[in-house]
Amino acid sequence: MMFKNTVTKSAIVLVAALFMAGTAVAKEMKIAFVDIQAVAAQIPQSATIQENIRTEFATKIDAMSQLEKDINFNIEKLRRDGPTMSEQQQQELAAKVQEQRQQYEATARPLDEEIRARQNEERNKILTMIKSAIDVVAEREKFDVVLNAGAAVYAKPEYDISDAVAAQVSKAK
Repeated sequence: MMFKNTVTKSAIVLVAALFMAGTAVAKEMKIAFVDIQAVAAQIPQSATIQENIRTEFATKIDAMSQLEKDINFNIEKLRRDGPTMSEQQQQELAAKVQEQRQQYEATARPLDEEIRARQNEERNKILTMIKSAIDVVAEREKFDVVLNAGAAVYAKPEYDISDAVAAQVSKAK
């Protein structure tokens, strides 16, 4: 019984010593946080990339928009003029609408996936640039740990290096 109490007391002392040592080490660490989403939103490269993607896909998006307008026009025409059209005219217009819808569906999904893939590709480039900028700022400011702002439940604003990271990324080409 005495051996068990001694082991328990030793374990408690050991845990307390480790806790105190851990606290001392944590106080010596220099920690910061960065809001990666905010940095990505404010850097000029993001706007440039979005504009490039818009330009790259403008022709296809315009074609899809025109096809959508044509479908809506023909649906409205069928609804509005259907009662005065012959049965054959109604069937032809309905078949045309169906064909346009199939064309739209066959084109819209691959285009959406292609745009999304390009956006992901460009977002990964931006995130790589941001990671490099975080490394530069952390090294320059002598931070031991940099957390994503979403990982911190609470942090004082003076530990936010988002603006410094954004400035560093903005310098990059």
